[in-house]
This record gives sequence, C-alpha cells and structure tokens, in this order.
Amino acid sequence: MMKKGRRLSWLIFITALIAFGYFQSGGGWNQNARFAMVRAMVEQRKFSIDSYLIYVRAKPDPSSELKRLEVSNAEYETGSHKNLLMWKTSAGQLLPVNSTLEGIVAAVDISTKAIEVQDIYRNRVRIAVSDKTEIRLGSTPADLSMISVGASIAVSCAWDQRGLEAKLIDLQRDLSYCAFTELGSVAATGDLAFYHGHFYPNKAPGTSFVAMPAYWLLYHWDQIIGAHPDDWWTLTLNAWLTSVFSVGVISALGVPLFYRVAYRFSGGRSRTSLIAAGLFAFGTMFFPYSTLLYEHNIIAVALLAAFYLLYRAKCAQLDSQTGGLTNRGPAPTVFLAGLCAGWAAITNYIFLIAVIFLAGYALLCLRKKADWIWFALGLLGPFLLICAYNTASFDTPFTTNYENQNPDFMGGTNRFLHVFNYPRWDVLLTILFSPFRGLFFTAPILLIAIVGLVAWLCDPKFRAEGMLISGIFVSCVLFNISFNGWDGGYTAVPRYLGPAIPFLSLATLGGLTRCFKTTCLFGIISILMMFVITAVDPEPPIGVGTGPGVVLDRPQWQYNPFGEYDLPIFIARRPLPLLRQQKARVLDYYDRQLANEGWTESARNEERERIRHEIDRQITAGEPAYLVLARAPNTHDDEYLIAKSYLSVPGRPVSTHDFGYYGYWAEGQFGAAGSMQSRWNSFNVGEFLFPESRSSLLPLLIVAGFLSWRAFLIARQLDRAHVLDYKSGPTSRK
Repeated sequence: MMKKGRRLSWLIFITALIAFGYFQSGGGWNQNARFAMVRAMVEQRKFSIDSYLIYVRAKPDPSSELKRLEVSNAEYETGSHKNLLMWKTSAGQLLPVNSTLEGIVAAVDISTKAIEVQDIYRNRVRIAVSDKTEIRLGSTPADLSMISVGASIAVSCAWDQRGLEAKLIDLQRDLSYCAFTELGSVAATGDLAFYHGHFYPNKAPGTSFVAMPAYWLLYHWDQIIGAHPDDWWTLTLNAWLTSVFSVGVISALGVPLFYRVAYRFSGGRSRTSLIAAGLFAFGTMFFPYSTLLYEHNIIAVALLAAFYLLYRAKCAQLDSQTGGLTNRGPAPTVFLAGLCAGWAAITNYIFLIAVIFLAGYALLCLRKKADWIWFALGLLGPFLLICAYNTASFDTPFTTNYENQNPDFMGGTNRFLHVFNYPRWDVLLTILFSPFRGLFFTAPILLIAIVGLVAWLCDPKFRAEGMLISGIFVSCVLFNISFNGWDGGYTAVPRYLGPAIPFLSLATLGGLTRCFKTTCLFGIISILMMFVITAVDPEPPIGVGTGPGVVLDRPQWQYNPFGEYDLPIFIARRPLPLLRQQKARVLDYYDRQLANEGWTESARNEERERIRHEIDRQITAGEPAYLVLARAPNTHDDEYLIAKSYLSVPGRPVSTHDFGYYGYWAEGQFGAAGSMQSRWNSFNVGEFLFPESRSSLLPLLIVAGFLSWRAFLIARQLDRAHVLDYKSGPTSRK
C-alpha cells in the first residue's frame, strides 16, 4: 500500500505540473521585474537590474532580435540627446528618479519662489525654491533673480508629498540636450526601487532566488545552441520555462503536499483527500497563479510545508508519549519547518506575521525546548540570506525594497512601510464578496471551507490547527484591506489572499464528508471559473487605472473581470458586456455635454441615436470604437475626452494577454496590436497545434482527465485496503 501511496502522490504531482506548465500567461510589471533580477544574477552576477529595463529593436524586420539600452544613474542616451528617467505619480506629476534635472528654464516665478524647467520636447517640471536652496553660477553664489528664461540649468532636488524642492541650482552654459522620459513608457517594468544610482525590483527577492537555477540552465543551454537571450522569442520562451521550473514546479509539489495534509486530517480517506486536493489546485486562484512568476504560490506552499512538518512533529511526539513507534525524530522535521517558514518571509516581508503564528503553534504543540531551537535555526538561514541581500543592495541589513520604491506606490510618509494604513472595511466586502475581487465570488467552494473551519475550531482535536489557519487567513485579509494598492492591479482575483488559500481549502474536507453533492457543485463552478480565467487572461485590464477596460464613474466593486471580460472573450472573442456599459456611459455623458451647449431635447435625441448607430456599426464591424471616456484635465466636470478602444476588435478566445517580457511598446510592426509578438506574448502549449483556438485546450483536458481518472482508481484501492485493514485488526487499535 505504501508503494501505491507514493504512486498516487507522483500522479498528483505530474497532473498538476502538466496543467500548470501548459500556460504561458505573459509578462507584466510584477513578473518582468523579477525576471530582470533573475537575468542580472545569472548573466552579470548582480542584484541591480539597470541593464534589463529598456529593450529596443536591434535589427529591422524580419529580425526579432532586441538589444538592451545601458542605463546609468537613471539616465540613458538615444541619438543626440540624453534621457532622464522620471517617476510618474498617480496625480500625473513627473519626479526625477536620480533627483537631478537638466534642461532649459521655461519660467521663473519670484513671488511664489518657483521655477519651471523644460526638456527638448517642452515637457515642463515645476520646482519650488526655498531659503535653503543653494544657487550657483559656476563657482559664484547667485540668487533667484539671476535665473533667466532660456538659461541652461541643472537642479539637484528632493521631493515629498507636496512636490519637488530644489536643493542646489547650478546655472551652466554647456549642457547636453535632455528629455524627461517617464519610466513606465519605456521600461519593461515600473515595479522598481532606486538606490545610489541603481534600480532593483521593489519586491522581496525570494521569488527571484527560487527562479535563478532554472534560468541558469536555460542561459547556458542557449549558449551551447547559439540562441541569443535578447531575441524576442528566446526571451519569451526562457521566461515561460523559468516560471514553469520554479513557480510551476513548487505549485505542483504543493498539490501532493496538500493531499498528504488532507489525508491526515480526514482520517485516512484517500478519495476525499484527492478530491479536496483537486478543488484546491484547480478551483481556487492557486491555478492561475501557478502560471505566473509571482510570489503567492511560493509563499502558500512554503507555509503549508512548514505547517505540515510541524504537525508531523506534533504527531510524532504524541506517538512517542503513548508508546508508539516513530521512524524519525522531530528535530530535522522542525528545522525544515523553520526553513520553509523563513523562506515565505523573505518572499514577501509581510508574511513574517504568518511565521509568528507558526512559531506560536510550535510552542503550543511541541513540548521540548530543543524543538523550538531547531525551528529558530531553520529560520536563521533565510534571515541571513535576506540580510546579505539588503547589505549588498542597500548598504544595511535591516531595510526593505519599499523604502526606495517608485513613489507611485507610496501612500504617504506616515504609513507603515509607506504603503499600509488603517484597515478599510469597504475593501473587506469587496475582496470577499464583490464580483470585482471577491474571494467567494470567484471560488465559491471556499464558502464550504468557512463552515468546515468553524467545525474545527469547535473540535478539541483540531482546535490548535483551526486557530492557526484562522490566524493566517485573517492576517492576509487585514494586510489586504490595509494596503494602499489593495486591488492588486490587473487581476481577476484577490491575489494578496493567495498564500492563505491552501489553509482555507483544507477545511473543504468537512463539506466533502457532510454535504458531498453541494460541495461538488460549488467545486465544479469554481473549477470552471478558474479554468476560463487561466486560459483567457489571469490579468484582465478591467476596472483599474484609465485604460480601455474602465467605465467612467462606475464604482469599482461593480466590475466583474470574469463575467464581463474573460468569459465573454472565451465565448465571443470580445468583452461585449463591458462594451455595452461603456457605450451607455458615453451616450449619457455626451448628452450632458450637448445639454450644456444649449441643444434642444429633440436635437440631442437625434444626435444620440446617430452616435449610438455609429458605435454599434464599429462594434459589429470589429473596428476600434469610440468607447474610452475620460474627463478633460484642468476643466470643469462636464467636459470630456473620448478615444477609440481596441477591445471592440475581435481577438483570440484564449491567451489574450499581450504584455511581453520586453515591455509594452511597439516599433513599426514589432509589438503592435495584432503583430506576431503581441499574439504570442502569451500562449498555451496546445496553440502550437491549434493556434488561437479554443481547441488548443483539448490536449490538456484529455491528458489531465486521464491522469486524474488513474489517480482516482488508486485512491479507491487505498480506501478499500484501509477499510479491510481496519476490520482485520480491531484489537490492536483499542
């Protein structure tokens, strides 16, 4: 039976790995920043990613080779001028990344003590001048009255929530031509931190460390076969395979691990544990995030492994106290638990809270002080690693990437780590129940888990475990509703709750034993939703920012990324419900504008119908339609701008995400909408046989279905053997 148990675990792992590795879900700021660090560590033995930010064409068509521009101190050169990289805040303000501006004086306001500096494209940046500002003309001190419009100037400045303030103004005669270049418009990612002239990801490094071995093998294989790592297709394949053999493999290992935990909690029921593992793997956000180079699944599996190892150690101690035999002492097990918990913390610093909960669980359940020491020793390794990384990157072991990150993500200097504030209870309802980010909306199977979790809390046998699971889940929720970027950007799920998903999913065991049919119904709905999200786009551009997936003035909680974007695209190749919402809003606001201009009601109705027919014609013809509505800047609330949306153009029913690992720019036909690059920036393996077709999912369904059937047969045999064993030896179990 042990052989069949191992065989079942292998089948679970292989099935999960095939499903997770089947999808290349494309790039994005988050994953691009991590992959840039992986490349920097392997190719240059550096943590800084200056050389992996800006990609441009190396050769004209038909070549797909790219080249990386050298960035030094947040500056790079193109043609005859120098580009100064600028942060862009959520308010639209440009801030120099390296705190230095070079340009031409465009205006001087002595009354308000401010100057405006412009670049060669006449982009202006306003800078305040205070009494502490030092002004120099060469080596001679000067004052504000000596600054004239048209003069060349270099300004060293600092910024806070109020804006830019000059520290040193140097009036010069010979400056190179400069352009103020917003970083997000040219770089592959804006998820960055900047310190002492170098860029780093604004993420904890645990995910990049995990992905480094896979890319090391791929990079050296490329050298053997002569593949250029900066070729677009090589870059895309390497990013996909790096993700598969890091996040994908760890996620796949998490599924048999979950099965083993469920097996212990279910009293040895193999089929029940197997179904619970399937619901966890494919009916929750664990599925789409196993296809992306994000940290959530790594943390989830690391915390689950730490919990499982501590629970094993607890059971081993109980067996030894009751005279039972144990094959292994708890010390190595507890040490590995500490190692896994520590790795979760260096993958996202906020999960130090979960580590504290696990440490409390160890103190409560493990009676020997030596075991507590082993757990602490396990934590020590990741702690020393993160201290070494921080020292090498930021000159101190005790800091975080958040301290120097893109100001667009900062919520104010009075916030914890600049990004956390008091919890918002409206966000709580949104991330749990709304169609926009609702955990229980996108994975209704987890509603059953809440019932099971309550049952565990009432059961003395599992009360400690129930308290631990509840603590981890509640801490994730509190973190999410306190975070200034709580919506998670482009996503279909509340991704910041991802690390708590395996713990919450364990509680579905209660539903499978008490209300099997209802649990299976909820599970099937969850699996179908997650399958569509994963197959179409785990990062739908809807409800966030000012892009084509936004309806002006619509409450955020009302958006439905699954029902208005992923599912309609899978069925009709276009997000028709979203387009209808946008059309209604365009007509409504256009009518207001006509009324303000004095049009009569009959004339407005006639004009509205003309606009309606034109938009309907564009949508029916599959043309870009006038659907993107925004308020005109610096005007009163009743003036609007309207632009065309590409979402009305029929696209692919699967793999619609077109953001590449080289960024989101187009040069000529390279990277433009409909180009080879945009179509293959995301893909699934079946598309090599059935390009851009729903049929591309059939190979996965056939293979995964067959392997799942085999796994279920083995689980049934194990259950029968378990029952026979129970009946054959009642005396020995009393």
